[in-house]
Amino acid sequence: MSETDEAPAAPGRLRRALPHSRRGRLLLISALVLALAGTGLGTWAADTWPWPKDRYCWGAWEQDSGPDFLGDEAFGDDDDGSRTGKETAPTRERPTGRCEVAIASDYKSSYDGDKVTTDQQVTVEYGAVPKAAEARLAMVQDGFLGGDMVPLPDGLPGTVNGRGGLLVLPKSCDTQDGRPTVVTMEASGTYTSGPSYTQNDPPDLGGAREAAVLLVAAANRGMAAAGCAPDEPLKVSSPLYDLPGRQERLFSDSDDVCGIRGLHLDTDDIEDQTGAVTRDLQTCSVRGDRSGVPYLDVAMVAHPRLAAVFDGIAGEGPAARGWRGTGTIGDKHAIVRADCAGRPTTFLMGASTDPGHLAAFANAAAARLGCAPIAPEGAVR
Repeated sequence: MSETDEAPAAPGRLRRALPHSRRGRLLLISALVLALAGTGLGTWAADTWPWPKDRYCWGAWEQDSGPDFLGDEAFGDDDDGSRTGKETAPTRERPTGRCEVAIASDYKSSYDGDKVTTDQQVTVEYGAVPKAAEARLAMVQDGFLGGDMVPLPDGLPGTVNGRGGLLVLPKSCDTQDGRPTVVTMEASGTYTSGPSYTQNDPPDLGGAREAAVLLVAAANRGMAAAGCAPDEPLKVSSPLYDLPGRQERLFSDSDDVCGIRGLHLDTDDIEDQTGAVTRDLQTCSVRGDRSGVPYLDVAMVAHPRLAAVFDGIAGEGPAARGWRGTGTIGDKHAIVRADCAGRPTTFLMGASTDPGHLAAFANAAAARLGCAPIAPEGAVR
């Protein structure tokens, strides 16, 4: 399928000619109502109006359904805002795809008269994880294993928050060389007011649960297009995991980060976020208190299908002398894989380059799971 400016809900010249702005549509509809009234056909009820609603992301999402970014709420005070869709669907021959819903608003503020511009996007990508280890770690760990991500419900292998998520697809969608295929979703955007004020302003996905529903719906459509869908579509039916706490500021460099004994950073100008703490997943993130700069990201992944995204990149020898399993400790990321309570378990670190941080986290996670330490005594400093 070639890339189009919008994912149309129905074919035909009239459909392609319809304007995307709310004002343009209202003017067109008003004119048609008057014309139909003159022919005796103006008695249709509003819920039987014949114009189909727009659909996006391979038909997975419908206009005016679910979160605000699919409705008129996305445009705020702009009576002439626009929402457009671009997409390339996966196929059996080329199992990669991308779709984007873009929202644009441009108006004068009723408060101070400044020009306000909003550009927002919700982007979904379908494809295999990268071959290169560093690229794969940057994509999966940096993007979708932070302390504010929660596990997808119903045993689905992936994570989600209010800005997006990642879902690992069934083995039927794996590449010929064994790499898992994933579907990722990310909301991004900017809000600009006047000549100098700009801030991040991603579109509202309706919270983490609604984001999970959107992600799974897009994944089902992508798998169907690629010819690897399971017999029953994936679904979200259970409640989401509740994070154990909010971001907390650390007032001393001797404080335990994320409640992990012995995990200390050499600064007190930071906030930590304790993420998931389950048998399948444990995460922790540390950011600058005011800057938001990443100081540390650590994660334990034991869910078999989610852990599969790290297959083949943990090296062939131990991460360091005395460490269990195999692993590598690089300049930007570290990964260690070892058996823990009868399951292959992956331990990850990003942002920090201190092996002691990974050692403290991995040993604490291993003890919680009831298995032997990952790093030797003395590795935790």
